[in-house]
Amino acid sequence: MKRKSLLLAFVLCTVLVFTACGSGKEAETPAAPEPAAEDGGGEQPEGETAPEGEKKLKIAYTCQDLTNTYFVDVANGVKDRCEELGIEVNILDGRADVTNQITAFENLTAEGIDGIIVSPIDQTALEPSVAAAIEAGIPVISGNQLVEGSQAFVTVPEYDYGFAIGEEAGKWIKENLDGKAKVAIFDYPELESIIDRGNGIEEGILSVAPDAEIVARQSANSTEKGMTNMENILQANPDVEVVACVNDAGALGAYEAMMAAGKESDRVFIGGLDAISEALNKIKEGGIFRATVDIQPYETGKLFVDTLLEVRESGPIEDTIVIPMKVVNASNIGDYTLTD
Repeated sequence: MKRKSLLLAFVLCTVLVFTACGSGKEAETPAAPEPAAEDGGGEQPEGETAPEGEKKLKIAYTCQDLTNTYFVDVANGVKDRCEELGIEVNILDGRADVTNQITAFENLTAEGIDGIIVSPIDQTALEPSVAAAIEAGIPVISGNQLVEGSQAFVTVPEYDYGFAIGEEAGKWIKENLDGKAKVAIFDYPELESIIDRGNGIEEGILSVAPDAEIVARQSANSTEKGMTNMENILQANPDVEVVACVNDAGALGAYEAMMAAGKESDRVFIGGLDAISEALNKIKEGGIFRATVDIQPYETGKLFVDTLLEVRESGPIEDTIVIPMKVVNASNIGDYTLTD
């Protein structure tokens, strides 16, 4: 019996040893994909379709100022396009201070992000930042204004953009004011490229209404600045009847000041650029906000993303990618779906 017990114990130990060895091999099997995590893979969030082990792209968009509704619309286009494509995106607000964008580039370059889109506050100041990112292997494209060294440029020609609303204002003066009017222009010379836009506005007006008098040309790229400037202009020139602006934000400020001053009239024209929803709604109302120029900021944001991806895939794009534009006024406002 003792010999049988020892034999049985020996058999049981042998079985346990082999069982333990088999269990160890099975435990190693699901652990095999772990090395992919070192390459940026690993578990994907629920709903992601990225292949196992493939890194999810991460890009960034640094814009001038998210208090400007135009850039809000552009940023929304960037975000939605990235969501469609399964790309992670970081939207960075420059807050109208180029040091914020320089810091953003430093951080993004150190992070080793997969691509950067920049709508620059100061084109020249950002040249070293763009060069450093590209040197680190990060593709960079410019939107709206060009930073030299960028690998693609998506924009509306600034002079032509300004000329479009200036020409529309000139037509109003010619058709409704017998070719003569006192005019205020809101530009934004703090941003070098916008100087061309302001010049385009002035020359567009005078190309159609050469007898128009430009009584003020002031900087206003926000609703607050537009309102303050318009209030000051009306104190010195209460008979100003035409205001043309480098963006809709400034034009909306002018609108508020003119309405508060009781200047609602069939003679008054206020026009801007960007075709933001607030401006379109004002045009639809049929009041003194008469026109804007549509460059589809939301679709522009999507175009920024697609252009960056093309640069990643095929390299720099030499030719400027031009955003189409269209004047919006009472004659075609019905083509637009408006929002509250």
